Amino acid sequence: MKRVYRCLVSLALIGPFFIQGKPCFSQQVTVTNVSFALRGNKVIVYYNLNGPPGKTYNVALALRREGDSGFRFIPIAVSGDVGRGKFEGAGRKIIWSIYSDLPDGLEGNDYYFQVTASLLKQGGLSWLYYVGGAVLLGSTAAAVLYKTGLSGKGGTSYFPTPPIRP
Repeated sequence: MKRVYRCLVSLALIGPFFIQGKPCFSQQVTVTNVSFALRGNKVIVYYNLNGPPGKTYNVALALRREGDSGFRFIPIAVSGDVGRGKFEGAGRKIIWSIYSDLPDGLEGNDYYFQVTASLLKQGGLSWLYYVGGAVLLGSTAAAVLYKTGLSGKGGTSYFPTPPIRP
């Protein structure tokens, strides 16, 4: 029984590390050909997103400055292929209403845009691993307690009879 107990405990503790529901290969996501153009009071940022088709991505936009490596501005008034969505492919664009975020505009001409993308985790079955582990641990504990109670090694395995009512 001790051997079975040790195997069950080992499986319950180590098993979730082997069964994580993640693919065995890396799915590369790259953003290329980032460019921009000013059209009236809007800035159009163009980019290509290379990654697995049909997947959901999180795309973010940041304004950077070549002369100041610490400068980073995150535009708020954006629309188009930004945020969460299925944006894989060429010719993607983000529309930024620059004067909504920066009413006075920008001084200088050494600005560039940084577009980053990450593949969002798909699935939702990870909670099943936790429930399965809890059930496995609970049943193992119940089996050990039940076996200990039957063998009499764990102390008293019965309840005393209640007193007789007068």
